[in-house]
Amino acid sequence: MIYLKEFTLMDEDATYYNGWDSIVRQDTQDEHYPLGLFALKLQEIDFDDITVFYGGNGSGKSTLLNLITETLDIQRSGKYNRTKMFDFFVKNNRYELNDIKNVPLSSKFIASDDVFKHILSVREENSRIRNRKSSESDYYDEVKNSSYTDYWDNGVHLDMEDREGIDAFRKFVDGRSKSKRRFVRDRAGELQRQFSNGENALIYFDKQIEENALYLLDEPENSMSPQFQLQLKTLIEDSVRFKNCQFIIASHSPFILSLENAKIYNLDAEPVTVEKWYQLENMKIYYEFFKLFRYNFEAGKAEEDSHLSEKHIPPRKH
Repeated sequence: MIYLKEFTLMDEDATYYNGWDSIVRQDTQDEHYPLGLFALKLQEIDFDDITVFYGGNGSGKSTLLNLITETLDIQRSGKYNRTKMFDFFVKNNRYELNDIKNVPLSSKFIASDDVFKHILSVREENSRIRNRKSSESDYYDEVKNSSYTDYWDNGVHLDMEDREGIDAFRKFVDGRSKSKRRFVRDRAGELQRQFSNGENALIYFDKQIEENALYLLDEPENSMSPQFQLQLKTLIEDSVRFKNCQFIIASHSPFILSLENAKIYNLDAEPVTVEKWYQLENMKIYYEFFKLFRYNFEAGKAEEDSHLSEKHIPPRKH
């Protein structure tokens, strides 16, 4: 499903007819970024169900995602550090939607930093739960064989306005009436299952991607092994096919670039070209490298198959 049909970057020549030439001369290079980044190589972008911006560091692929995100006012988890010229771009960029008035509200920009934050938050929460479990376990051991008078000398007289007192008494009763395992679980919570970074990243994307929305993903392959990059590839393809999603992705991963029917803009070219993933220069380098060592892979596979067959040789009959 295509929600964003076309995006046109600001005509940079027009900035000099709007008084920006004098401002640019006074600013530092950082302050007028991204002026000049796309001037000679890209202005109009036509989108497909899956569109990928490919290029090396400094090619502008992440900047393009951020320009689109801010121009369309798409939700993101954190603020983007903007320059004066970036804001000027946002105000003067143009876009065309595909037979809809607005981009779906559930659309999102997801950066690799968002995934790392999720992975770290899971670890931190598990660490807090472990500490609480230890503390609650010690408390349980302390009160299990205690009497009320050990804690309330003159009997229990609860003030219904005293929330802390009521909570303390409830905790005391729970400690005396429940099994240790149940008490600790109820008080401290359950640990989240420990996954690898790649598994956690894949789970994060699976939870974030909903139906009928536009998603902008900035280098989603970060923190993922090839195995999980392939699973992410399948998740994206299935989300297009079954969830009516559209994706715009910045990536240089061969697994992401090989997404089915992806339209790939090669930002390393001037002017920018649309190419198949296997036509990209870096992909050809991968191909030539593995082709050079093809014998090693085939010999290793033959040796592995030989060992497997030896394990299954039936015993001789005497």
